[in-house]
Amino acid sequence: MPIRPVLPVLLLASLLSSTAIAAGHTAVPPAETRKAPSTQPVIPLDAPDFLVGLVAARADDYAVSARAYSAALAADPNNSELLRQAFSEAALAGAPNAAELARKTIARPAGKSILTAFVLGNDAVLHDRWTEAAQAYGTMPVDALTNILSPLLQAWCLAGEKKYTDAISLLTSPARAISPAAPFYVGHAGLIAALAGDTTQAKKLYDKAATLFPGSDLLMNRARANLLWQTGHQSEARDLLRATTGTDTILSLAEPELQESIDTSPISSAKDGVAHAYVLVAFILRQQALHAPEAESMQQINVASAMMLRMALSLDPSLGIARLMLSEIEESLGHRNIAIAVLKDVPTTNPLTRVAQYSVALLQDQTGNRDEARKTLESLSHDAPTLVLPIRALGTLLFESKDWPGAITAFSKAIDNARASHTLDWSLLFERAAAYERAGDWNKAEADLQEARKMVPDEPLVLNFLGYGWIQRGLHMKEAQDLLQRALSLDPDDAAIRDSLGWAFLRNGNLNRGSELLEHAAEQTPLDPEVNYHLGVAYWDMGRKTEAIDQWNVALGLKPEADDKTRIENALNFAKTSETNTKFPIKDSPVTPPGPVTGSN
Repeated sequence: MPIRPVLPVLLLASLLSSTAIAAGHTAVPPAETRKAPSTQPVIPLDAPDFLVGLVAARADDYAVSARAYSAALAADPNNSELLRQAFSEAALAGAPNAAELARKTIARPAGKSILTAFVLGNDAVLHDRWTEAAQAYGTMPVDALTNILSPLLQAWCLAGEKKYTDAISLLTSPARAISPAAPFYVGHAGLIAALAGDTTQAKKLYDKAATLFPGSDLLMNRARANLLWQTGHQSEARDLLRATTGTDTILSLAEPELQESIDTSPISSAKDGVAHAYVLVAFILRQQALHAPEAESMQQINVASAMMLRMALSLDPSLGIARLMLSEIEESLGHRNIAIAVLKDVPTTNPLTRVAQYSVALLQDQTGNRDEARKTLESLSHDAPTLVLPIRALGTLLFESKDWPGAITAFSKAIDNARASHTLDWSLLFERAAAYERAGDWNKAEADLQEARKMVPDEPLVLNFLGYGWIQRGLHMKEAQDLLQRALSLDPDDAAIRDSLGWAFLRNGNLNRGSELLEHAAEQTPLDPEVNYHLGVAYWDMGRKTEAIDQWNVALGLKPEADDKTRIENALNFAKTSETNTKFPIKDSPVTPPGPVTGSN
């Protein structure tokens, strides 16, 4: 079932105030609660360690900021504000001194917070002090977030004390049944039953959780598969994991490792359960971000979710799912280098390691490190030769690098894999067609587009590509115009299709209608050099020579691709030497490539 929006941003104040402090911001209380100016020592703005910490915190570089703030605190140990900042950064960095700073923080007035509860509770969990952990978690302020998280943490603390029956009862009580998190409570109750060795009760709880939340959940499906394996249903267990990973998803990269670890429970201790409780709440928060009314609210919720994931990683630094989720959040916040660093710490023994490597490759490509991204994708494609995803991503990277033969080879392998697994979709054919077209082999590009058109007869992108390709080569001119008219009727706001149709009208002799469409397209996309070139040709043939030359100069200044640049320069040279009444000579693009092109249809 979809998670309903139950965590308004205002109810996350206790958590978000901690993140504001960590980032070097001061949370401003409501006017009626403000007190007289404090005698708190002011942090000198020229203190080097403080400034390093401030800059690093704003960049979410928690390891650097934690060290810098701790150094600043050592020089000014009585500064409460500096203590709070040093503690927040140490907590988010998972620094060894986080628990010590938390104890110092709660000793100060109003020092207790959700973050001190997490850190002190986690420290107790790491040392198997379960009663102490439960007490620390019990100090969390009450709000919508902690109302969901607290039962999970308390139940796992009971499981840590081997009070399994009490833990399960806590999560399956009538009060929990009416919570929007009820499916997850039941699922975690099943995990606790499995940890206790009660496979019968674990199965019942897993089945109930699946009924309440029929969506695919990796943790629960791994746990159910392990239970099936233990109880002699090996074939059913493997089928469940196959259904979980799918045939063409990022998770399919992990299927061999997930199958290999099927005889191992994903939760081997109560500590693992606590870590996954944080991951679960991070997931719920991420769902809330999708419903956030404003971008700022979405960012705040993402920051809170990231904090939850960092708490999970402080308990289990190797937790792959937490690192994948955290990396996704850091990327959404614009911290791509941090996102890469988070993923690179996924150990090679983790079943999700290849998923992490794939995600790193995409991030490396986005940050300009294309060579490393290519190596990673080539390695993944070699290790998983039957999958579509990595070889297709490699094809996209090579296409963006203008390695047309390499892109064709990669896309061809992806298409072969997709045909074998019965998952071929039109967009993959479209991508190879684009590579063939760029390589100059229109015949093969056209064959892919025609096959794609059979799959999706009313897809505007396919109709536009095929119709414009014909027009550019002087082929099937009337049919091409009809295709483009159909494409524009399906997507009337698309400037590229409008430009293609205007060019088709011009090529077919309807200059007035063509110029109208081209002018409209140029208004929509004034920075497109090809559109401006087309409009210049229309103006020339209408006798508006000066406007045509102006349009081509504009196009030339927009940094066109090499082929377009040559075409525009030729147009300007033509204008210098031609008679004013000479019609503009349009040269058809070649149909066959100038040399051999690798790949196959």
